[in-house]
Amino acid sequence: MSTYILLAIGCLIFGGVVGYLFARYRNRNNDHEIKMAALQSEYDKYRAEVRNHFVDTVSAIGRIDAEQKKLYRSVAEGVTGLCRPDNGEDDYFLEETMRTLGRLEPPEKSKEDKST
Repeated sequence: MSTYILLAIGCLIFGGVVGYLFARYRNRNNDHEIKMAALQSEYDKYRAEVRNHFVDTVSAIGRIDAEQKKLYRSVAEGVTGLCRPDNGEDDYFLEETMRTLGRLEPPEKSKEDKST
């Protein structure tokens, strides 16, 4: 009978050790899951910040582009309206200004300009 008692005590001790190790293993996995969730949350927040930054940047570039186009139009209108050469003078200034503004050809002269 004492052999059975020692065997039972041995099984209880063995079961306790296995249970303890299993509990630690589960707890360690749980800690990893918590850390992983925190990292995922931080990553998602970072991605949202980057996305918002690029949306703001693209919006700013769009506003700058619109203002630049308005400025080019204003200069082109000023050059074509105010800087027309008189009596067959050279169109060099007008042509160079229009090329600088990104146009290949200066705007066409009006019928009044062609007749002079």
